[in-house]
Amino acid sequence: MGEEQETPKDGPSVPDAASVDPVQAELAALREKAAKADEYLDLARRAKADFINYQDRVRRDRAEWTRQAVEDFLRDFLPALDSFALARFDDPKLLEAIRLIEKEFLRVLAKNGVKPIETVGKTFDPLYHEAVAVLETTEKPDGAILDEARRGWTIDGRVIRAASVRVAKAPPK
Repeated sequence: MGEEQETPKDGPSVPDAASVDPVQAELAALREKAAKADEYLDLARRAKADFINYQDRVRRDRAEWTRQAVEDFLRDFLPALDSFALARFDDPKLLEAIRLIEKEFLRVLAKNGVKPIETVGKTFDPLYHEAVAVLETTEKPDGAILDEARRGWTIDGRVIRAASVRVAKAPPK
């Protein structure tokens, strides 16, 4: 007659490794591979985002270096340009030639965003002006710029060199 199989009294028996369903094993392996692929995809996305951020930072740094180089050049160049305004000659033709050269320099500078700071007739602004003298007068209001000792310059709205000016001050009463 037949042999009876023993069934554990504690619950169902756990199949041994040899009898595991091959489909379940393959499914577990695929899930593990999918998790690994997701991990690699996440790493690739992060690397791509890091590279884009790096490229943006390099562009900003390059623009800043260029801007700084231009400003450094202008700080060196502006005293030479100031010399044109101080030029005095007996020969009117030579003086006119100097003025034409100065005008051309100013045109090229303006084309590239470099502009002189407005001074005469303006009110003193410490962001744009440097007071080299304060003169008591009743002819102009307190804080009005009387004249310019040295031209100031901006590039794209940023001050490269403040204008040196003489400022009006009301006399004491």
